[in-house]
Amino acid sequence: MTELQTPKSIIEELVELIENERKFQGVQQKELALKASMPLPTYKSFIYKKMISLENLLKVLFALKMFDNISGLLKKRTFASIEEIENKHKLPKRIRK
Repeated sequence: MTELQTPKSIIEELVELIENERKFQGVQQKELALKASMPLPTYKSFIYKKMISLENLLKVLFALKMFDNISGLLKKRTFASIEEIENKHKLPKRIRK
């Protein structure tokens, strides 16, 4: 069965993943915030209020050495045919409605 995810459920999953990894590595929240160059209240806001900027999220992932989790975000589109490659340069600069 396909599981529907919402932004909130994805953030909750991220919090659980990061907190589990932090505990597995034996790092306190205060230490992780320091490693990630962010104030402890900012990290706690992520854990308890589920709010964080993309920059701070990346800092946390780097601090925990969770590089594999980042690479999935940076995956570029692949092309299935020569026509797609040829048309990639023909994409409009803006999309107007």
